Amino acid sequence: MNDIIILEYFTSKSNIALENKKIFSEAVGLIENIIKSFLLNKNVNKVFFVQNSKLDILNHKKLFKIYTNKNNSVVSILKNLPRKNVVFIAPEIMNISLNFQKKISKFLPLRHSDIEINETFSSKERTIQFLKKNCINHIGKAKKFKGKFVVKPIYGAGSSAVRISKKYSFRKTEIIQDYMTGIKGSFSMLCNNKKFVLISCNKQIVKIFDDNIIQKGIIVGGLENERSEIKSLAKKICNVTEGFFGLIGVDIIKQNRKWHVLEINPRFTSSYNGILECYGKRTIHQITNLYLTKNLILDEPKLLKTKKIIFS
Repeated sequence: MNDIIILEYFTSKSNIALENKKIFSEAVGLIENIIKSFLLNKNVNKVFFVQNSKLDILNHKKLFKIYTNKNNSVVSILKNLPRKNVVFIAPEIMNISLNFQKKISKFLPLRHSDIEINETFSSKERTIQFLKKNCINHIGKAKKFKGKFVVKPIYGAGSSAVRISKKYSFRKTEIIQDYMTGIKGSFSMLCNNKKFVLISCNKQIVKIFDDNIIQKGIIVGGLENERSEIKSLAKKICNVTEGFFGLIGVDIIKQNRKWHVLEINPRFTSSYNGILECYGKRTIHQITNLYLTKNLILDEPKLLKTKKIIFS
């Protein structure tokens, strides 16, 4: 039997009064599904969950909650937790994920990709450099100075602060890319170093409002007809990457009949909210088993149904 500690950045904060309601709602939904997944695994003994005392998140005989509040910070809790493996989730915005990983690793062992992985893929600048160096199809920096462009923060998550510009103009904290049309998607893969299993192939629902690109939702399993090509891309990424562990989310776009990488997120992503319903308990066990035992089951997931998830 195994114990695991689950820690999510927003829900574990000691002060949550000023949090963005949309981001916070998404964080709660994701963390609840992650906890439920581990509770489904018969090899789990205890799940420790660090959360703010104001929150009401699940109850289960195997779920042990440790509360943060204005007098009890995450750091003080980390110092006193049992020495169990930690699964953590945090966004790339403002380098939060990287700093959170460094903080946790001072006190407890992590079941997560290496810190060098987080350093590379938290930055869109470094991600582009990595993909270019390893000859992986990707959308790099703008190749022209006239036309339509997409401007993104170097350290950002999802579609946050992503905008369209008709001028070749950007800040030092941003990158600029050529605007591309095409099918937008994502995939999640389960990795242990250079071994992987392609878990889900998803279609993203993207809208443009006042020149802002906003991801409105996702169809989990919506790109299963592209699994063969996506799997080939996943293999290329894994073959050149040391230090992947656990779920890895990759955003992609189809351009000139080929899939290109937009960004790589070494963490649980929003598509996880549909994995149980779309791919079943066997796939959920496959995922949680890796985090609990470091044993990667190489079975290919089978799609049961697709699911449209609209973000609040």
